[in-house]
Amino acid sequence: MNNYPCELIEDLIPLYIEEDISSITKEIVEDHLKECESCNALVQEYSNNELNIEDLKEDLPQANTFKKWMKRLKVWGAVTSILFLLALIATGAFGYKIGEKSKNNLLTLKTVVKSFNAKGLALKENKSKLADDYILDGVKPAVYNIGETDDTLLIYIFKSFGEKKDILNKTDNFKDPFTLEERPFHAKNSLIVFMPSKMPESRDELKSIGQALNIISNVVFEDLNEGQERVHKGESESWEGTLTLRYYQHWFEEDGKLLYDSYYEKIPALQYKKYDIGNVGPITFKYEAGSSSGSSEGFTINDEGYVELGRSGGTGAILSEDAEVRFTVKWGDKEEHMVLKAQEVN
Repeated sequence: MNNYPCELIEDLIPLYIEEDISSITKEIVEDHLKECESCNALVQEYSNNELNIEDLKEDLPQANTFKKWMKRLKVWGAVTSILFLLALIATGAFGYKIGEKSKNNLLTLKTVVKSFNAKGLALKENKSKLADDYILDGVKPAVYNIGETDDTLLIYIFKSFGEKKDILNKTDNFKDPFTLEERPFHAKNSLIVFMPSKMPESRDELKSIGQALNIISNVVFEDLNEGQERVHKGESESWEGTLTLRYYQHWFEEDGKLLYDSYYEKIPALQYKKYDIGNVGPITFKYEAGSSSGSSEGFTINDEGYVELGRSGGTGAILSEDAEVRFTVKWGDKEEHMVLKAQEVN
């Protein structure tokens, strides 16, 4: 049986008999009647004219106005029931749409271009370069210049995340995430490739390209991939430890299958709490974060007591908020341990 209570259906039965309800509400009533003997008996009782609908109509103008409709509902005591029913229908419909969006929120070319423009990286369509030169298994990119430069941005929009995954698995193009000649960025069903007009020959040229790459990276992570950040903190007697987790994860429902796309970056850091910074020699660092762990040595402390520990990233499962994160720090003949906990986001 459907989830609507008999009390609600009973209030709707007179309107159902008079055929003064919407097709959706009618369908709900009829689905209920298929399995409810009590409400079926009430329909029979009303239909046998033991309750004459015409006798209950108020002296209203015959025009089919909103006021007349509301008064009819009041006669039957159904205003609350109708609103309740519509609320249930609306909640279900919006819940479906929200769920659908969260699983299939694919990007469009317009969204990608708008996101870059909003962050000050103006894109201008470049018609001098043929998209056919960069085609990937039938998918052509949109070709743009970045600002007033001749640097190029290729934007591929695939029909689905699954299509993107299948096509990229077939090609050797854009596999290296560290090259400067063709730097790929991934965002849901899109592939964005940065190509400088020439390799930098000076520090200023390298700086300019670095700034562009930084903006592209931020737009892709924050806007297109809806990236999130979580900070875990803890301390020992001498140290304060921080693990910053930057990540995104998406679920896509395609052809009855649930596909998963994710990326994470772990950034550990240490801050020395005491004043004898000069006495802190080379540092050995170990960490455990969920199912992953690692260690390295030879780190040095700067004048502010801060230790840069590098970063690591990858795809797969994201470190959970309640995961146990442990740091071990060794320097000289000393060793301290700390447990880091996720901080609340303001």
